[in-house]
Amino acid sequence: MQGCNIRNMPKLSKIKFESLILKYINQTSSSSELKVLIKALEDIKNVRVFKEYIKTNYYSIYVMNQFETEDIISEIKKRIHRTQKKEKGAVFFKKTLKYAALIVLMFSLGYYSHLNSIGYGVEVQKITPKADDIVLSAEGNDFIIQKDEYKNQSEKKLVSKINLVQKSNQLIYDNDIKVEKISFHSLKVPYGKRFNIIFSDGSKVYLNSGSSIKYPIKFIPNQVREVFLEGEAFFDVTENKSDLFIVNSNGINIEVYGTRFNVRNYPEDYNSDIVLVQGSVGITNSKNDDVTKLTPGFKGSVNKENLKIEKSKINTKIYTSWIDGEFIFRNESFSQILRKLERLYNVTIIDNREKKSKELFNAAIDVENEKIEEVLNYFNKIYNIEYQIFNNKIIIN
Repeated sequence: MQGCNIRNMPKLSKIKFESLILKYINQTSSSSELKVLIKALEDIKNVRVFKEYIKTNYYSIYVMNQFETEDIISEIKKRIHRTQKKEKGAVFFKKTLKYAALIVLMFSLGYYSHLNSIGYGVEVQKITPKADDIVLSAEGNDFIIQKDEYKNQSEKKLVSKINLVQKSNQLIYDNDIKVEKISFHSLKVPYGKRFNIIFSDGSKVYLNSGSSIKYPIKFIPNQVREVFLEGEAFFDVTENKSDLFIVNSNGINIEVYGTRFNVRNYPEDYNSDIVLVQGSVGITNSKNDDVTKLTPGFKGSVNKENLKIEKSKINTKIYTSWIDGEFIFRNESFSQILRKLERLYNVTIIDNREKKSKELFNAAIDVENEKIEEVLNYFNKIYNIEYQIFNNKIIIN
């Protein structure tokens, strides 16, 4: 990019702009790249993207600093001056990143693809995810939700007498059916897949990989609307002041007052996390009836051993972006990330390293567009974490 004419610079793609932000944060930008970044920040829309990127992927930095546009531009100009001095002597490679643990996979993988294109990549090996089905248990029968079927937009009637239909990646229940007593269905979503349900009252639930939910085919008026969850789900609940909505998840009850929130309670998790985006919820457990109320932007973490509940203010996008296929990890060990990769991609990963790193990682993965091989190859290039594929298992050495 030597001699780049920023006046005539073409419009940056989103991934290119975010790559420039990442290089700026990690202090690996060339002076010409910094000039392009300054030019891009003349657009107020790009300034918003810059601030949102920092907020989402580097939240601890965001809350400790006030990011004013003038300060950003001033700092970049100072860095251009320093970088140009270094570039005069020789080609400059910064081997130590300022934020070594702050790795953002979604955008870094885009940069990694560039490295591959110029000959620095490793050979991509193939692995075939295990074939599991989304299963609906209804009326004493199990219905397989076929993968190919939920890709198209046409409706398919699954259970005729209650007018249950499948459209795209969701089940839709009819509120007009007549029921005399509560009857339940359950849906199991395996590793590597996600699925949605629209309940009879219009409430919507997004189910993450490795999750299951039991729910009434129709909520009876003037009765509690209760569902039973294992795993992770995001709820968008239709408000009904007369009929309370409760999510029961292995002894933890979330009382809902018309709201949007996320529940994560996998069996292997130490804590159960409830994150409130909008509205109000109250958390209780099987040991006592004390209600812990959350307000938007807060997380309630329930310790599974003593059932104590701790509240903390968080960035809700970190916990809810999975709905759109983006999974964000914050301050998690590599072993924790591996367990989640197994769930996201429906693969088996065996970690044979004797000394397992205690380093905490921040990462974002776009599972809709990033294959597991790309994620692992990224860790291989950046952290020298080697892996092999044997008998369709991923082995970390």
